[in-house]
Amino acid sequence: MTRPLKKSDEDDVSLYNWLGARVKRFVRWWRRFDARVNQPLPAGRSRFWTSLAPDGYPWYVPTLGLALITAMALGPTLRTEYANIAMLVLGLGLLLLIHILAERSRLLHAYLLAGQLFILVLLAAIHIVLAPPEAFGTDTQALRLHVGVAIAAMLAVSLGAVWTIARALFRTGTNGTLAHALPNVELFAPKDRYDFMGRGPVAALVSAFFIAPISHPVELLLPGSLLVLFVPDHYLWPGFIIAGAAAWCALFLGILFDRLMEVLKTVGRLFFVGPQFVISVLVIVVAVLRLADVHYITYLFNAGSGGYGNTTIMKYVALAYAVAWYYAFWSDHFVARRLMRLLEGKGGEFTPLSIAYPYKGDPNLSKVKNAGRSIALHGAGRLRIEGEYEDAYEAAGPALQFLTAAEVLTAFRSQLERLSAERTDTSHPLASVRNLQRSAFVYPAITGAFAFGLIGIPWAVSLFGAVQPPEMAVNRAPPADLDLLSLLQTEARPAGACPALGPDTPRIAVVASGGGTRAAIYTASLLRGLAQQGRICEVVAASGVSGGSAALAYFALHEDELRRPGPPDEAAWQRFSDTMALPFIEYVLDAASDMRIVFGRWRWRNAACGEAFSRNEEVVGWMPARSRLGSILAESFVCRMGAGVMADPSFGLILNTAMLGSFDAASGRCANGGLPLPEQVRKCRAEGNAAGAGGRVVLTNLRKPEASPAVGEGMEIVTLNDASLSIARAAALSANFPPVFPDAAIDLRPAPGSAARRYWVTDGGAVENRGAITLYFAVRETMRRSPQAEKLAPLHVVVADVSASDDRYAESFGFDSVLGAGGQLGLALGGELLADLKEIYCRRYSMITVHEIAMPAVLRNGGIGTHWLLPGSLTFTDPKTGERVTLSADDVKKLVVALHDNTAPAFDDPEDAARVLGWTREDVPSHQKSWQAVLRALSTPVSWPDSSSCARRPSGGAIYAP
Repeated sequence: MTRPLKKSDEDDVSLYNWLGARVKRFVRWWRRFDARVNQPLPAGRSRFWTSLAPDGYPWYVPTLGLALITAMALGPTLRTEYANIAMLVLGLGLLLLIHILAERSRLLHAYLLAGQLFILVLLAAIHIVLAPPEAFGTDTQALRLHVGVAIAAMLAVSLGAVWTIARALFRTGTNGTLAHALPNVELFAPKDRYDFMGRGPVAALVSAFFIAPISHPVELLLPGSLLVLFVPDHYLWPGFIIAGAAAWCALFLGILFDRLMEVLKTVGRLFFVGPQFVISVLVIVVAVLRLADVHYITYLFNAGSGGYGNTTIMKYVALAYAVAWYYAFWSDHFVARRLMRLLEGKGGEFTPLSIAYPYKGDPNLSKVKNAGRSIALHGAGRLRIEGEYEDAYEAAGPALQFLTAAEVLTAFRSQLERLSAERTDTSHPLASVRNLQRSAFVYPAITGAFAFGLIGIPWAVSLFGAVQPPEMAVNRAPPADLDLLSLLQTEARPAGACPALGPDTPRIAVVASGGGTRAAIYTASLLRGLAQQGRICEVVAASGVSGGSAALAYFALHEDELRRPGPPDEAAWQRFSDTMALPFIEYVLDAASDMRIVFGRWRWRNAACGEAFSRNEEVVGWMPARSRLGSILAESFVCRMGAGVMADPSFGLILNTAMLGSFDAASGRCANGGLPLPEQVRKCRAEGNAAGAGGRVVLTNLRKPEASPAVGEGMEIVTLNDASLSIARAAALSANFPPVFPDAAIDLRPAPGSAARRYWVTDGGAVENRGAITLYFAVRETMRRSPQAEKLAPLHVVVADVSASDDRYAESFGFDSVLGAGGQLGLALGGELLADLKEIYCRRYSMITVHEIAMPAVLRNGGIGTHWLLPGSLTFTDPKTGERVTLSADDVKKLVVALHDNTAPAFDDPEDAARVLGWTREDVPSHQKSWQAVLRALSTPVSWPDSSSCARRPSGGAIYAP
């Protein structure tokens, strides 16, 4: 006796049935939509339309071909130079010609893929022949050898191999096995296939809700992740949550109703199989990092310099999916065509687009009539099974079923196993069907292996085995050799456009901390403030790290218009600020798809934008040379700042990098190998020496200190002061922040008595992010070798510090101490050195004073970022009230300038800008008070100290490499 349903159970059943009815209605609509959208284009269309899209193929076959040809011609970032437009016209013309010929030649129509691949390979070959070695901003009208060349080669090789494998796995010489068995196999879904069976609708609803994220995590996360990559930051969480909730709802219903899950799996083939799956997982990982507010990720995606998103990354993601879809379609299409030939059983020369399906089996298995059935090729590598529903069925009309090759063969096997009485009889079709089914299951693994192997293996070989061209090559002779003592002593000479400074005139040394764009625009603002106070000629030395180095490099390169007496040239200073705010990371991303960066080239260019050019470098062996991303940053610095060299500035310039390792061409088993240094390094990678890791490689125009004999007892500092050393490249090396930029190489070319040598460096902030220690060392070493009688002018060290500060404690499992130890040790060492310098100055009847001018916390903590991109808008938060204000990029630049400016700038949004400016003046310690204190100190008459009052203090130490 059955238990009667309770009222709550009846309600649950009603809810389930209500959902099921709407799902059934949607799925029927979807099948009609699928049949229309994915069907091969019909014959009988006009010549115009057939020339755009040939008959017998879905519309997206020519569309994907067009997309790849466009990417091949214009590059992944869609460059529109004349050479690229010419390539596009050629590619589109050839594509149109192939489509026209395909309508006249059945053979060419059957091998349309070969025609498309021919166009891609031809365009790739033209790029290989005509594209010169690349450098940012150089040969801008020429073709660039981009990663599309490798993609074209991969598609040609892999699809050719996959076509051969499909022919081998699904041979037509099987005596018509499938064709003979087809009339006995029901390919439509059996009756009641989708009906809910059993009791417990509550359990079904609840379990489906919780099973969805467990069984389909990637499918659940991808829709929201795609939105997260491309929406502004204030829409991140709403977009992710809404898209995730929609995906959860769809998966929940799919688990409840199999008919909907079949639809979801069909859509999922675009994202969750083969190479597309790997791309989708990477998208999810990056999106999660952005949601977690990982700074390296969020700053790239929050907003591009144009104000919305990062279009370059959008293009890369779109191209990756387009290539994966193209490869997946043709791979699946090969199998579908082979299966159609097997089902036809005639072994003709060409594959039929549609065949009759003469089903003669049990008519009660499905709700579809036996008569009038057909099987046709369909999109996404599927077969379309079409028939008519029984007259009594509620959905009278055409019945549609879409099956992949594996699903068709699974249906064959399951039904033949039930019908077969002699399963071990090898002459029975069941044996052949099993073999074909195994082939259908292994085929996707083979196609995926080819795709990943042909891209992954060359990339891995290039990543770990390619030659690394240097970001900078140093000639060693002659040195710049500027004497720091002559800049600090009371008796001074004219320097550049500046007159000789008087004995009582203070000297200024600017220390610019690291911090990418934030440090660059802040240092530019501070220097501009000194110029407006008439103090810019008193700047006699400068030491920088990362973004601070970039600002100091620009200042040195444009010294003639920036460092001069009299009223400042406001236009020149505005150009300074504008250049520091340029989106250098976008330049890097745009050029990151060059072949020289991804896989490498056998030639590379050693100069950009006005640098002295000798000849293109090239490898001797077979392994290509793969440039690093830092090369693009260095070249963009040269093009946007200038091509000046260390011999030009009249003030002391110190640009700091962090040492990672070195390679001596004269030591080890590779000595005297006769190879160029880059290839010698690759051949003898194990000979690299990391003993100096954590030391400094200093790029400067100052005289090199004497080598210290006791190597190994202190911090190793390598000083490079070649007169022809590029200032902009030196700044880029100082700003080579990890992990975005890999280790950068500096090559010292051989000189009489010295073998070639390579140093690997990274961002100077990895050692000490202020740049003060190197300056203190330089001043102390200068004083040690100078006569005691030399009189020194007072020195004011102005530290422009933009380091982010977060004093809040949170559990870090020790990482906060690991990451912060270097900064603390740097401050300790800086304090010791400063104490030494105060004693030295005091004994020479002078004084040294340090002024800390930190950027207001509201601008650096969660405000202006560090990674060479000033977004179109930035949001600032009042640290006291939590109020948030969003300003445009132009207003942000004006705001930073206003920190050291006597005149109020004309803001685009004066009310909000004034509010943020007010927050900066509430900073503790007050930036405004510190700045005014500097100006007062510079204007106060010198009070010479008595040497008898100088305290004696022990000296610190540094080891200088020869």
